[in-house]
Amino acid sequence: MVKLIRLKSDQDKLLFNNNIQSDLIIKPNSKIALQNVSFKKSVEEITVDSTNNKIEYNNGNANVTVNLTESIYDNTDFKNLITDMNDKLNQSLNSTNTADIGTSFNINLNSNNKMNIKTQYGTQINPTTRFEDINIDKADPTAIFKNSLTTAWDAFLGSSKLTGFDGKNGCGIFRAQIGFLDTTGFGVYIGLSETAPEDMGGDFNPNKCQFLINAENSGSVYRFVDPANTTLTSSGLNPENVSQVDPNNDNDILSIEASEGKIELKIYNVSNPAGIILTGTTPQTYNGGKPLYPIVGFYSNTLHIKDLSYTPHDNVSSTTENNIQQLQILSSTLTPPQQDSGVQLKEFSFETKELAESLGFQSRFNADIESIMNFVAENTIRFFDDTECYLVEALNLNFDSYDGAKGQEKRRNLLAVIQNIRDRNQPDVLYDSNSLTFIDLNNPQPLPLRNLQFRIINSDDGEVEVDGLSNMTLLID
Repeated sequence: MVKLIRLKSDQDKLLFNNNIQSDLIIKPNSKIALQNVSFKKSVEEITVDSTNNKIEYNNGNANVTVNLTESIYDNTDFKNLITDMNDKLNQSLNSTNTADIGTSFNINLNSNNKMNIKTQYGTQINPTTRFEDINIDKADPTAIFKNSLTTAWDAFLGSSKLTGFDGKNGCGIFRAQIGFLDTTGFGVYIGLSETAPEDMGGDFNPNKCQFLINAENSGSVYRFVDPANTTLTSSGLNPENVSQVDPNNDNDILSIEASEGKIELKIYNVSNPAGIILTGTTPQTYNGGKPLYPIVGFYSNTLHIKDLSYTPHDNVSSTTENNIQQLQILSSTLTPPQQDSGVQLKEFSFETKELAESLGFQSRFNADIESIMNFVAENTIRFFDDTECYLVEALNLNFDSYDGAKGQEKRRNLLAVIQNIRDRNQPDVLYDSNSLTFIDLNNPQPLPLRNLQFRIINSDDGEVEVDGLSNMTLLID
């Protein structure tokens, strides 16, 4: 004779612990089945407020703290939290820190809905051989010059493929050293442009760039372009060392650097060996939302530049040729930071364990000795389990059930694996079996039942947060 048993739970976790006051004796070799389950999931939220909004990391230089935007997130807008984390972390990277150069944060959810905190590198290279060119002789990367006799902005060296950093997407550099600068003419520039060089129609006018430093001639101040000054504007800084004879490589270095969420126009010279923001400019936020392409534009043919240095946002493969191209002739005086992509201690921590756990991490501290960060949460972010698959497990009965999931692979007292048959976007969960599956209780002798304990957990063994009463109906034959 089949017996029906109803279990009820009022706990905020799906744990059923019900007593049977009357005598209930189960005959030998009985079987048990799950008929139905109903419960209401809690609306799951992640709260970021003043008590937990700080994230601290060490990319290999020093500890850096960022403050996340205070808000409440659920499954409808969780991507906004990931965007906020990416933006704040990328905008904290600084081009004066050698381990930050070429770095970008990429916070994402992997295919298992686990948070992945990782960094990526754009390797610092001398890009001369990789850049396309028109009217340029680049056979010697220490003496790159315009090889046509015209005096116009009709020669360039640059790339329509290797896009640059813009601050918001990480930290990077684009530099060139003056090999020789004449006393007249409009000179040469380095720039970042929304328009790819190949789409400029052969006219590489400086005003087509969004960010630019122009070394006009030895007797004129540096000029620049930025979002606040969209046409060539005079700075307050003169070229310092531009001699053709430069045995110590102390000639001025022009540098465009994506740092702390903005783009800086900098000059490294003997008076400012660690670099100075070009006088008359201020670091600018780039809001164009388009890729920025590196370009070196030439007007005059009586000058040359040398030793380009660049960190492309889209990294290049590491071949022998590329490694050769990374080599640079360093100055005895100038000290522009050079990328350090070696193995270092990488650390990332949340302010509270509660926030870390809500994002799937078992600990608020993560650390490893690597060249990049790559911390993957141990658990899924619960409200991204679209399968709505639940395990019904007995805690004081023994079944011949087996779990082949990776990490389990053993016998478990599973009564059923169920899925919600209601709208998955709604909090109420209902399972009602149309075809009962009975499992042996393995009781060779009569079995008195005075207490039944079951739990319902997620498919990754995580607890299910619920509101109100939960019900379960069992059948024993």
